[in-house]
Amino acid sequence: MEKGKNLQKEVTDNKIVYSYHGVASNALLRKATINDTLNGKTSPKATTLISIVEAMGFTMNEFGKEFDDISDDEVKIFLNENS
Repeated sequence: MEKGKNLQKEVTDNKIVYSYHGVASNALLRKATINDTLNGKTSPKATTLISIVEAMGFTMNEFGKEFDDISDDEVKIFLNENS
C-alpha cells in the first residue's frame, strides 16, 4: 500500500488515474503489459493481475469487491465501446 502512494496519479472525474509507467515500475512488469491488461486487450495470468493490483496500492480483497460490483450492463457497454 505504501508503494501506491508514490505512484504518479491524477484525479479525473472523481476517479484516480494512475500512470502506466508508475504501475509498471512498482509491479516490475513491462509498460505494454500494463497497457494491454488495463485496456482489456489481454487476459492476464493471476500472478500478473496480483502484481498490478498491488502496484496500484490495493489489496486483492478490495479488487474482488470492485470486480463483484461490475454489472452485466457495464460489461456490455465496455464491449460495445471497445469492439
